[in-house]
Amino acid sequence: MAEFIKLRLVTNRRGGTSLVYEGRAYKLRYTGKRVKNWGCSKDKKGCKGGVTTNLDVTA
Repeated sequence: MAEFIKLRLVTNRRGGTSLVYEGRAYKLRYTGKRVKNWGCSKDKKGCKGGVTTNLDVTA
């Protein structure tokens, strides 16, 4: 049986789209032809985490 990962797309305070995964928020950093790279929204506080998705999201 396939395991489903819980991702949520939310509107942030500035009207953009953020991805929430395991309680952490990620900002859209790069959009390629097939993938989107999301970086930790707390990057200025030392967070270097990121998520790569192939979701069809317009941001």
